[in-house]
Amino acid sequence: MNATIATNDTRRFDRGSWLTLAFVVGFAVCCAVVSALIMRLPSDGCVMSDYSTGATTPQIVDACYGDWPTPLRHGDMLLAFGPVPISNEFDAAFPNWGGSAPPPGWGVGATIPYTVQRDGKTLVLPVSINQLGWGEIGRVFLYTLGVGKNGIASGLQEYLLYLSAAVIFALAPRNNAARLLLIAFGSHFAVTKLGWGGGPVSSAVAFAGGALYNGKYLINGFWIWVFWPSLLLLVVSFPRRVWPLTRWPRAVPILVYGVPAAVVLASPSLGTLIGYIIVLLGQFALLFVALIAVTAHTFARVPDRVVRAQTGWLLLGLGCYFVPLIFVIPFLLFDPQAMNGLTQTGRKLLDLVTIVTALATPICFGIAITRYRLFDIDIIIRRTLVYAVLTVALGAVYLVSVVALQALFVWLTGQASTLAVVASTLAIAALFQPLRQRVQALIDRRFFRKKYDARLVLAQFAVRAQQEADLDTLAADLLETVDETLKPADVRLWIVRRAS
Repeated sequence: MNATIATNDTRRFDRGSWLTLAFVVGFAVCCAVVSALIMRLPSDGCVMSDYSTGATTPQIVDACYGDWPTPLRHGDMLLAFGPVPISNEFDAAFPNWGGSAPPPGWGVGATIPYTVQRDGKTLVLPVSINQLGWGEIGRVFLYTLGVGKNGIASGLQEYLLYLSAAVIFALAPRNNAARLLLIAFGSHFAVTKLGWGGGPVSSAVAFAGGALYNGKYLINGFWIWVFWPSLLLLVVSFPRRVWPLTRWPRAVPILVYGVPAAVVLASPSLGTLIGYIIVLLGQFALLFVALIAVTAHTFARVPDRVVRAQTGWLLLGLGCYFVPLIFVIPFLLFDPQAMNGLTQTGRKLLDLVTIVTALATPICFGIAITRYRLFDIDIIIRRTLVYAVLTVALGAVYLVSVVALQALFVWLTGQASTLAVVASTLAIAALFQPLRQRVQALIDRRFFRKKYDARLVLAQFAVRAQQEADLDTLAADLLETVDETLKPADVRLWIVRRAS
């Protein structure tokens, strides 16, 4: 029987719950304040987008929000602010720590010659520099939040994650997993939707210095000192604590959060981002190893069905979250422009995968933490394995049969024939049901032994029942079969004998 969503006691806020909520809200406010102050700096008033050119600063003009005239148009590629070029190379040595020096004469009321690329031509345009008002800053925030021409639907998957983290925390605020989930995705919202609010205004953020530069740097580093540490602690603490958290329950969280934070703070003094990169890659490796190790140990050594089911849902949720990253990150790291080369079908397929996994991730997290319909994970894993193996097998059979039959037709008639495709399709249709049954039996026998054994016992009983005429013998056999397959605490059979 599935457990209830949460008891009244787990829904009450305690000190830890309030501290978690205060951190997330406070961090979001800090991110919004830093972004707003950056956008108040002198700028051209335009928001830029598209990192796909490989530039470390967005350089494609999307829209202009300033209330003053500008020669910049949507789609212009910005190459330089006056004599200051936009760098297309990442440099880990902090060449411009503290902020880049603005062009001479940069300030409110100035006119700076911008170098842009428009329709394949390089142009030099006189661009007026001014200061965005608070109304225009609010519009830029709406742009970053996704409330623009594409609507919030453009970032629907992220908002589903944010909403799920908030709902799960509201249902179980005393649950450590719910708190870690809120910290991770609450900070993600704070940075990507509020902290990066000033980022699209490239002309402002590029020359932000002093405290604003330091604030921007700390906000951008949230990945290694908030986000990934929270997910790592979630894996090693939910649904049960594992080593080393069981051995050092206070020291491990301090190290997981403290070491990356120290690296972020020390990197400017060291003059390099190498330590930052090493910690980030180390967190990926630790998260992957921890996820595999905890899952394997739980299913191999832990008999508790609740713990096993929660671990399965957590694994499925994190797996769904990382699937789009596996596709996108290699492009962003090694060939950013390759994303622009995707066909329309490829983009739609990538969008579909992203949306499906975005829907699945919060659902899996919610089920794991709230225990609602917890044991359905066995059905999902079983069917996923069956249809994954079935798809690969049928695809291989189809490919081999098409190639073989085409070769046969060419040998017999001297030309290819569409009959090869038709015959292969009919063969796949005929093979589907028997092959599915074979694959399901194989997977049940290997991974779901108890279910397989129970089904086998029931099948054997059905055969015996057809051959047995004595009612008492059949009743005893029925009781024994029920006891063997269902393992009930007590079983009784009530037989009503009708008078003849």
